[in-house]
Amino acid sequence: MQSWVPAVLFLGFCLAFARAKKSRSLVGLVKTSTATGTLTLLVGWFKVVFAFPSSACPDFRNRRPTVNFDHYESSYFPLRATCHWDNGEQKALVGAWMNPLLFTCIAVLTCCLVTMAVLAHRRYRKGHPR
Repeated sequence: MQSWVPAVLFLGFCLAFARAKKSRSLVGLVKTSTATGTLTLLVGWFKVVFAFPSSACPDFRNRRPTVNFDHYESSYFPLRATCHWDNGEQKALVGAWMNPLLFTCIAVLTCCLVTMAVLAHRRYRKGHPR
């Protein structure tokens, strides 16, 4: 799952979810970004939690000189699970598309919620003159 195909599939699924409700555009964007971000975060957490270094980061004893596993780094936010070997090689266990998609969803959700708050405040002020 290192390609961008899962990201496109996640986004397509979540767009279909938002369209099924036939809501207004801002509410639809909130639903889509929330669903996509949540799904991406859950899949990423699943990859971080169940990435066991003993099986995901093997020693390369068949190489000359022998390459041994050095250390493992993981983080839940931003999503990261990386194996490091003593010759400088690295292997990312979390897809490269997950963090950009997650932060894009957070940005879209924040912009939509701020816009909705501003529009609600304007409607409130129109209805209640000072």
